[in-house]
Amino acid sequence: MPSSPRLSVIIPAYRAEATLPAVLAALRPQIGADSEVLVVESSGLDRAAELERSSPWLRVIGLPQRALPGVARNAGAREARGSVLAFLDADAVPGGAWLTRLRPYLENGSVAVAGAVRNGTPRSLVGTASYLLEFSEWTPRRLGQPRHGATCNLLVDRSAFEAAGGFCEDLWPGEDTVLTVPWGNAKRLRFARDAPVWHLNRTGLRELVRHQHRLGRSFATVCDRVDFPHRSFSYSPLVWLAPALRLGALGLRLAGQPRLLGRASVLSPLLTLGLAVWTEGVAAERRGNGGAAKTGAQATASSSNLQPEK
Repeated sequence: MPSSPRLSVIIPAYRAEATLPAVLAALRPQIGADSEVLVVESSGLDRAAELERSSPWLRVIGLPQRALPGVARNAGAREARGSVLAFLDADAVPGGAWLTRLRPYLENGSVAVAGAVRNGTPRSLVGTASYLLEFSEWTPRRLGQPRHGATCNLLVDRSAFEAAGGFCEDLWPGEDTVLTVPWGNAKRLRFARDAPVWHLNRTGLRELVRHQHRLGRSFATVCDRVDFPHRSFSYSPLVWLAPALRLGALGLRLAGQPRLLGRASVLSPLLTLGLAVWTEGVAAERRGNGGAAKTGAQATASSSNLQPEK
């Protein structure tokens, strides 16, 4: 174990036995003398101890109870020894040269790098729809630059991370958006299309519906906290136009990717369902919040309904 690693990879995990082994198997050959891996395990202290015994090359941080991902990632960052932090999820399998390709992008004034996200469930119709609805911002061949990053593939300068206060701990999903949108707006976020991860998406229809509704509710809160593009569409009556706006944006991102665009066309009923549920989630959050920005206490209270599944 290096005494002063330059880079720390942080992975939050909760009941991730089905996916975490594949992630670690792909990651282990990439860890050298100047890097370390921290897994923040919130499935219980017994599970953390078991993981530490089976994988002694890891640093395992055991949390006694289930934690929101922002809480887990911040706990990992506090224990990390690197000056650069790489965030990876327990259901995101990194490519063979993931770390090597990410690192060079963190220069010339940038403070964070959003890596590409590929579809890890291409044989599943629901899984592919989930991927397109949640990760089309980061397809490797998308046109233009994303305005924010996803924590399944994110590299951050530690000093910038700490100056921003880390991840908000009362919100999930969307805590990564709140952190990275200011960097994107300031042109300090870069996109590494050649450093992908393969995201293992939800493949059950009920899971897709539940998660899209949750994403919609979180989106309303995100729009209250940061200057997100088109945030006015999180309010009524414009919110009901949001599905068409998002579908058009999806088409533009996939314009140079005919194969993926073709899959999106075939999956249009599932995509339409997901967008409708997402929109109802946004509207539900606004109704519950009186249409106004949340106070810290209100946000904390509502976050009790946002329990992580990964």
